[in-house]
Amino acid sequence: MPAGPGADALLAAFRTAEKELADHEPGPAKVVTDRQIELLLKQKASVLHLGAANYCWFEDPAKALCLKLAGAKSAASPLTGLCDSSRCPQATHHLVHRSVWQTTADNGSVLLANPRVPAGEKKRLQAEHERSVRVLEEIDKAAGKAG
Repeated sequence: MPAGPGADALLAAFRTAEKELADHEPGPAKVVTDRQIELLLKQKASVLHLGAANYCWFEDPAKALCLKLAGAKSAASPLTGLCDSSRCPQATHHLVHRSVWQTTADNGSVLLANPRVPAGEKKRLQAEHERSVRVLEEIDKAAGKAG
């Protein structure tokens, strides 16, 4: 199951496809082919951008946090270098992304424990570390794991 700000919208899209399949008029037995299901989900799949730490469902440029951060009004694709998937309403995190977030959290713990890191930088690192831990907890919860 997806986690993150865009999880509800993604699940709603899949529920719509499921409903369309369920609402299909009963009649003589008919096998729904993989191609028919693919066509139902094609529009959603066309906006998918794969990232190391998240999936971006770039459906609405006006909602894309990366574009807002860049001051861009529109774009054909996301600006992945500016992605803050923990805050973007079109981003989802999945179990496959967990290792990236775990590494980030582990590295944050090491840096926060280092006495040579200045206090101002530790404050910034603490916020980043808390974000990583929160994303890990969301991924685990969505995957049905105990946090």
